[in-house]
Amino acid sequence: MDPVLLAHVSVFSASALACVAAVPRALQIRHPETREGFVALLLAVTLWAGGYVGYLVAPGEAAKVGFYIVGFVFALFAVAAWLYFCAAYTGRSPRHAPYRRAAAAVFAATALLKFTNPVHGLYFSTAWTTEPFPHLAIRHELLYWAVLGLSYAVIAVGFFMLLEQFFYTGTDSRPLIALVAATAIPTVGTVFGASSPRLLPLMYEPPGVALFALGTLFVYFRRFQTIQFAAESDAAAVFLDQTGRVRDFNRAARLLFPELRDAVGEPFDAVLPHLAVDRGEDDVIRVGSGERQRFYQVSRNAFTSGGATSGELLTVDDVTGRETYRLRLEERTEQLEALNRVVRHDIRNDMAVVHGWAETLRDHVDDDGRDALERVLRKSEHVIELTELARDFVDSLADDVAPETKPIDPAELLEGELRAARDSYPEATFRVVGELPSVTVRANGMLASVFRNLLNNAVQHNDTETPTVTVESEVTPDRVRFRIADDGPGVPAELRPELFGKGRKGIDSTGSGIGLYLVSVLTEQFGGDVWVEDNEPRGAAFVVELPRADGEGEGEGDGRPAESAESVRPPPSPE
Repeated sequence: MDPVLLAHVSVFSASALACVAAVPRALQIRHPETREGFVALLLAVTLWAGGYVGYLVAPGEAAKVGFYIVGFVFALFAVAAWLYFCAAYTGRSPRHAPYRRAAAAVFAATALLKFTNPVHGLYFSTAWTTEPFPHLAIRHELLYWAVLGLSYAVIAVGFFMLLEQFFYTGTDSRPLIALVAATAIPTVGTVFGASSPRLLPLMYEPPGVALFALGTLFVYFRRFQTIQFAAESDAAAVFLDQTGRVRDFNRAARLLFPELRDAVGEPFDAVLPHLAVDRGEDDVIRVGSGERQRFYQVSRNAFTSGGATSGELLTVDDVTGRETYRLRLEERTEQLEALNRVVRHDIRNDMAVVHGWAETLRDHVDDDGRDALERVLRKSEHVIELTELARDFVDSLADDVAPETKPIDPAELLEGELRAARDSYPEATFRVVGELPSVTVRANGMLASVFRNLLNNAVQHNDTETPTVTVESEVTPDRVRFRIADDGPGVPAELRPELFGKGRKGIDSTGSGIGLYLVSVLTEQFGGDVWVEDNEPRGAAFVVELPRADGEGEGEGDGRPAESAESVRPPPSPE
């Protein structure tokens, strides 16, 4: 066999065999789309190189042309597989690429033109020749060179993706960069093959792909995978070998920990001892103190080969902002709990004493002092009310989990709060229209605070001398609704979107500004809703809607008798 022919057959045969041998290794790639792209590339190059071998050694012109077309078509498949692999490896999912259907249509049309070349001859023609040895020579036409140029443009895009990945995510990625560069070397043979006396006008890229496959899959496989894992996250990544020594790290790690710059080959626990602590993935490591204090969360992923651990990937997240905020919240929670204890015990107890002593003065003041005494009593009652409100507010926010609820009778709680409101506001009239329903809802004792705040709000925001508050209820198969309406100035439409926000109160309100916010928080915890609407002919109506806990339809129409309008107004205070 002629030496030039033997060299061509040997090179393409070796390329095909190398690609076939690399397929099982490529199937071990963890990332699904990268695995698909690499395996497709290897199989396409195998058929590409195999077709060229058949073209060189097959007897007869028809067989040679047939084998050449096989290699010619699968060369195009290899270009598509290369781009698919590069996109997947660098985190650009090919399945979600823009214009992918149009690209697939162009690819299919080009492959069809190649396959049908014997009919139209737009790609190549053939003629027997004796140089550099007797063979069926291929003469490429203009369409071949145009498609080759476009193919190289597509391949260059893939090269750029890989090199960008290696540059930004790995410090010790030089071997992989060298492999990518070596893949492009055979392109010289493709471009200048027609003018060289010892080269045939073929595409010589299969040896380059085979070299890239052998290098990445058998020599630098772990590095090849770890660089991809590092690029999938913006977090810092450090790669250790089985002895715990630093083998590589990404750019984010180098910027976060300058100590890594010259640390390849050094024990990790000597380079970054504060991160080498064996912790669970949920543990946070504190580094430094004062203003230089940082918090890091380290996750570990072991690399295994044949059942044995061959290395480890450490992903380091800087969670300083999150942890600082958490610590600040813990500190504020402790302060809030301390304030709650003061409010519940000291202030409330002292004001209860003040209110009790003031009550004893009712029979010891003359008419001139009675008004002042009444003001003292009202203010002391208001302070006691505020302590209860603050207590309820803190209790509603104290737990990180949803509060425990049980079937509870809302009408019983509402009746109790109505009695308390009549005692607190003797100048106001509280009316119950119809019957309070005998149903249950899923809540707890804090539901009383919802009713209490809405009843107090109806009086405190009222601009009439004798406020009237009307309570109505409505029951559906799965919900119960309470409507607490007043005859005050109402709520302007522009204030309603923020009405239940923390700290919202009217200019002349005597409230604390958190009552309606507490109503909103508690109602949401019970799975219900609250909103405000206009009352007719004047005022605002707050509607609380809660899901029922009893059977559907039970209790409907079976309510408590409503008190008459005359009975709800308390008797005048004794003079």
